[in-house]
Formats: sequence, structure tokens, C-alpha cells
Amino acid sequence: MPHTSPTRPDAACFPVDLHVPDRTISFLDIDPEVLERSAFLDNRIEAPLAEARPVTLGAAPRAAAAQRLGWLFHTSFCCSTLLARALHVAPRQTVLKEPLVLRRLGDARRAGWPVDEWLAPVAALLARPWAPQGSVIVKPTHAALNVAMDLVHATPGSRALLLSSSLEDFLVSNLKKTADTQRKIPELAERALSATSLGPRLPAQALAPPQLLAAACLQWAGQRELGASLVACFGTERVRVLDAQTLLDDVPETTVRVARWFGSPADDESNRRRARCVSGTNAKATAMPYDAGRRAEEAARVRELNADLIDESLRWAERWVLPFMSSGALDFPRAWSVQHEHGHRMVA
Repeated sequence: MPHTSPTRPDAACFPVDLHVPDRTISFLDIDPEVLERSAFLDNRIEAPLAEARPVTLGAAPRAAAAQRLGWLFHTSFCCSTLLARALHVAPRQTVLKEPLVLRRLGDARRAGWPVDEWLAPVAALLARPWAPQGSVIVKPTHAALNVAMDLVHATPGSRALLLSSSLEDFLVSNLKKTADTQRKIPELAERALSATSLGPRLPAQALAPPQLLAAACLQWAGQRELGASLVACFGTERVRVLDAQTLLDDVPETTVRVARWFGSPADDESNRRRARCVSGTNAKATAMPYDAGRRAEEAARVRELNADLIDESLRWAERWVLPFMSSGALDFPRAWSVQHEHGHRMVA
């Protein structure tokens, strides 16, 4: 199995994959720069995954209980990668973008495999700091929202932020994606709904969306229900919600406020400087220039070109989906948003 040297942090022996049925977890030695270069730490990680070596869960390195750990949960297509990159002030404040091990746990839970024994050890491995007194923020994939509550339960010292967007913004973002991504909408909608109590409450008409964009409304609704359950369970002492538009309105200052919520060891100006730096590039293709103005122009163009389809989908959701959602899932940005801070503690 990979091992660290006295000059490398324990965290560099990174859990890159796991297999619940086989009870194995795979590790690979990676450099801190991999966290910066990789858009995500799943099978797209910029590291030789073929060289990873599996060990049994019982033989995996033991890590201390997670300390200085933050969870950045999110619904789909809401600028979570932008926020994750803005918060990455390495090595003192390290952000892990969508580790594959958490996707595996979400998939295993969905398939009916018990995952409880995996939660604390996997979280502790991810929470290992990359510098003395450093902190770690983990951004799971949205497909792991079905284990979000369990992850927070398994890490008593952690805090969480849930990033989301309005339904209309979510539909616009979907229309900007490739055809291959859009074909996944029905599966993602079913995945989200199956993990909540919303599905049984919906009328038959809701479960037969007339087109893909209407199905995207179901995906949004299911993910919002999962988010609302998370906040309802832990309250604002441990979980806060942030609307994507608030982030986009002022990425540097919002990043500072979020970093304070997580108890960041990095100072405000370091967080602000990092956020300014990443705000000028595409969060998932960092060599491409991209900024708030271009994002707004693209969104306006998509709205204009697809106005009828968007309006039709919103009307369909207003009739067949929204009335059956919980009030928390519909209104949590207003009820629990990160609004302002007092000292280094954020208050709603």
C-alpha cells in the first residue's frame, strides 16, 4: 500500500476508491498539486488510478476523528465547483472536490448495501490536514446527497453548507449542458426522489413529465428535499444554506463569509484574493477565461432562445410538483441563508 514519508502529510496517502461489497478501499500517493489540477477527485483525478492498491477496510490506515472538517453539499449545477475552488487556500485550507469514495457510498446506499460502518473511517481519512493546523472542506458529488445526513452524524465536530439555486436557474443551467448530460436527467431525478419521501406524495402526472426539462424539475425537487431534511435534522448551529445567486453577486465576499462559517485558518484577505483569482476562469476548465459578465450573458441568451420551453416546464412544476413539496424544501434559502456574520460566527 502507498505510504507517506516524514516530509509528506498523511493525507497524501489518499483514498481514491472503495468497494462496499468487497470491503476494500484503495489508496494512492498524490501530491497536493493534484488537488488543484483536478477538476474532480473521482475517476477524472489527474493521478494514475491504475496504480492504486486496495486493502481491506479493517487494514486501512487509522485516522483520528475528523477535526476542522467542513462539508460543502450542493444540488446540481449551482456553482459549487466555483465556490470549492475559491475556498481552496492550500495547504492551510484544503478543498476536496467530489472524492470518488463518497460517490461509491451514495451508490452503495442506493443499491441497498449497508454503509454505516464506512462513514466515520472514510470521513476521518478525508479530514486529515495537508498542513499543521490546517482544515479540510469536502465537496461531495450531488449523487451523495443520500448519505449527507449520515456523514454529518459521523463527524460531530463538523459544519456543513448547502449550496442551491432557484428552479428557473437550475433549468437554464441544464439547457447549457451537453446532450449527453441532459440524457442523464431522468436517472438523476429518480435517484433524488428515491431517497426522499417526496416521491410517494407526488401525483401520477408528476411522474410522467412531458419532456426532459420537466424531468429536471423533479431532480431539483428531490435534491431540495434532501437538503431540507439535512437542515431540519441539524439546525443552523451546524448547517447553513447559500443561494447560488448570492455567491455570484459577490464571489470574494461570499467566500470570506463561508470560510468564516467553516472556521477557516486562512485570513480574510487570503480567501478574498483566492476568490478573485478563480472568478476569472471556468471552474471546470481553468484554462478558459470566464467571469460573472459572461455567465450572465450566457444565461440571458439561453432564456431568450428557450423561453417557451422554460415557461412550460415551470408551469408544469407549479401544477404537479411544487404544491407537494415540503415548505422547508421550497423556502430554505430565505429561512436559513447565510446572511451576515458577527465576529467569526455566522448568524441567520
